[in-house]
Amino acid sequence: MSDTPFLDKYTENLTEKVLRKIDSFKLVGRDKEVDDVFAALSCMTKNSPILVGDAGVGKTAIAEGIAARIVRGEINSQFLDVVVRNLELATLMSDEGGGFIIKFKSIIKELKENKADNLLFIDEIHTIMGAGRIQGALDAANVIKPVLSRGEIQLIGATTADEFHDYIEEDEAMERRFQKIIVNEPSAEETVEILEGIREKYEKFHNVKIKNSAIKSSVLLAERYIPELNFPDKALDLIDGACARARLRGQKIITEKAIALMIQGLKGIPVTTILKEESTRLDEVEDVLKLRVKGQNQAVRDVANAVTIARAGMQNNNRPLASFMFLGPTGVGKTELAKALTEAMFDDEHSMIRLDMSEYSQEGSSEKMLGSRKTKGILTEAVKMKPYSVILLDEIEKGNREVHDLLLQILDDGRLTDGRGRLISFKNTIIIMTTNSGAEMIKNNAEIMGTELSERDQMQFLQRITNALMTDFRPEFLNRIGDKIIFNMLDKETIREIAIKNIEILQKRMKKQKAYLLYDDKLLDYLVDNGSDKSNGARPIERFITKKLTAEVSKILLEHRGNEEALFITVRVKGEAPSLTEALERRTLIFSVESEQLKKQKILQYGCDTTKT
Repeated sequence: MSDTPFLDKYTENLTEKVLRKIDSFKLVGRDKEVDDVFAALSCMTKNSPILVGDAGVGKTAIAEGIAARIVRGEINSQFLDVVVRNLELATLMSDEGGGFIIKFKSIIKELKENKADNLLFIDEIHTIMGAGRIQGALDAANVIKPVLSRGEIQLIGATTADEFHDYIEEDEAMERRFQKIIVNEPSAEETVEILEGIREKYEKFHNVKIKNSAIKSSVLLAERYIPELNFPDKALDLIDGACARARLRGQKIITEKAIALMIQGLKGIPVTTILKEESTRLDEVEDVLKLRVKGQNQAVRDVANAVTIARAGMQNNNRPLASFMFLGPTGVGKTELAKALTEAMFDDEHSMIRLDMSEYSQEGSSEKMLGSRKTKGILTEAVKMKPYSVILLDEIEKGNREVHDLLLQILDDGRLTDGRGRLISFKNTIIIMTTNSGAEMIKNNAEIMGTELSERDQMQFLQRITNALMTDFRPEFLNRIGDKIIFNMLDKETIREIAIKNIEILQKRMKKQKAYLLYDDKLLDYLVDNGSDKSNGARPIERFITKKLTAEVSKILLEHRGNEEALFITVRVKGEAPSLTEALERRTLIFSVESEQLKKQKILQYGCDTTKT
């Protein structure tokens, strides 16, 4: 009969499990952690290590690696005959064989009597806190604390950082019993090494061939599109899933496209977008920005150049990809350029993290950004979830000084430590700050010198602006910002382009409802004449289009709801534009509606319609 019946019944023999697959078993990239565990186990006191790390970083794999070292004899003689056992507390919950505490005490007793031969591993060890407690009786934690303090048993625990803080650290006596070993998430480069080390095992299981490009792609795409999970698990899941799908289809080669298809299934992002070459994306940045942002060619060019330099690897690797301060009055396109840049770089303008600095003007605002032990930080958590993103800090001058101090660290080191002690990297982010500071100076300069300045005049004006900014910001803060971008005042021609862009957006929405808008240049003249306001940029024209055009079109669509035929809505301007001496606007808009059939009859009778669609 066995000397350890309870251990045999309620624990899994990890040593035996590893022995069955010892020829193919590999633990890559975790030698340091395994060495640290054996060092802790060899201590005279405090010799029970606890592995603390985020889910998916390989804590359980380290326990198997310890068993593998013992099986292979690659360790000090004191551990050669040790059996590593995995205890899942859930197996003790049944009524068979007595209650939870009775069975748990029996396991501890057997461990004490056979200490030299058994090493217990408890995953999710925080669950022993309160486990088995009924009406004031002892729980598992209080059963185990005395034997740990006397060194009568040794065990290895594993839990996440959050659960360690919330459960183990709350009980100081329990925390003192363990020697904490931090298991950090491996870097992208280390994850590639891990995947290459276990590639053969996956190839053999799925009967496929995994290309090097697929391994590198799984790491790159997992880092970009699955930030909520950790390496190496998320990259392994992509490889495993791609291999499984390939086997079902009878395919033998796993390429980067197979990995991209996995991302498409998980996130709904098209494969063409995922596999788009970085060089192609960068070549298109300036053109994409100009399509969305009107009248700010110099600002667009400066932003595109800075991003290209960053992506080419010519910038400091310990800082964000790029950092900008957008200067200019309201409505000139600062926020629009930030959105356009987000879409151009990261395929989705919703990848932008936007913070209104007026919400961070009070003392203690830095804690809102960083979080605390109990709460998540707004900025740090957002960047953890979206490490590839544009961070827009709107009206930065309204932020509290301690917020500016936080930004100093981000701009200088490309990282922050959040309230839970985790290091958050900002190295794949683009930081954009907008400010209205210096707006009056920009307006006055535009009235005197115009918007087209020589390079020398631009440099001189930027220096004057920088000097003016020192009333709101400290010099050390301004000096760490990569580029200060000045936005021009919008002229009438630019307002006209913005009007056309807004009408095109309206037409796209109408097309979804089988409706079409027809207009001519007189409508544009009317909109620009009445919607231009130098002081407020593009916002007045957008409001005017909404009031005079979008609202009327919406009424017409509601009146004809249920009509299956396509509708053609024609907008014409009635009346003449006022002269320079007239203040009263006499023009009005006339809307007429025709069905698809009537429109075709007119075209046949009178020829092609000349209005714009």
